[in-house]
Amino acid sequence: METKQLVTNYHNAWTSGDLEKAYSYLADNLDFQGSIDTFNNADDFITALAMFQKMLRGTDLIQSFFSESGAALLYDCDTITPAGLIRTAEFFTVADGRIKTIRLIFDVTELRKLMG
Repeated sequence: METKQLVTNYHNAWTSGDLEKAYSYLADNLDFQGSIDTFNNADDFITALAMFQKMLRGTDLIQSFFSESGAALLYDCDTITPAGLIRTAEFFTVADGRIKTIRLIFDVTELRKLMG
């Protein structure tokens, strides 16, 4: 599967709540680094994503870029929290038909207030 299709399928799966399908696009040893958490495997990452999914009303994809081995997505997450709309940039590295790395960047100021 081409990078564009793989990343698009992953994004559509997790944003629609189908985390089992989203998981199927990830390498077992996924390297995730985000603004709040880091994970070294797909299992721990999907567990955290499931918690975030519960706070999500929806997403709006603004821009996407794709290359043979990577992708970048810019989108807004509309949350049910006082943080409201969270502008998010997500960068992917793809190899062997799976997403190997994710770098997720967003302003955590309002979320940190909620977390105490």
